[in-house]
Amino acid sequence: MTGRINLAREIGQDLLRHKLQLLLALATLVSALLVIVITQNTRELTSEYNELMAEQDRLDIEWRHLLLEQNTLMEHSRIEALARDKLGMKRPAPAQEKLVTQR
Repeated sequence: MTGRINLAREIGQDLLRHKLQLLLALATLVSALLVIVITQNTRELTSEYNELMAEQDRLDIEWRHLLLEQNTLMEHSRIEALARDKLGMKRPAPAQEKLVTQR
């Protein structure tokens, strides 16, 4: 044997000779990892957005129901106020109430 080759030194020298290729390989690897991280974050944000939109829809429906209920209650009290003010009507006392039944 004429000489032993130091493998680590040969690999190091080879890497130094191909600095650009090594830099491009590292840049590609970092870029791929960033794509994975950003994709995961985007999926999480999309999921959160969908949950918030569903919550908004639920709250909108509840709001509409509350408006309908409010309108119904306001209408009943308005009719009662009109009957009391314009017609002079009032609620009878419990002793004056009569139950009408069908025969």
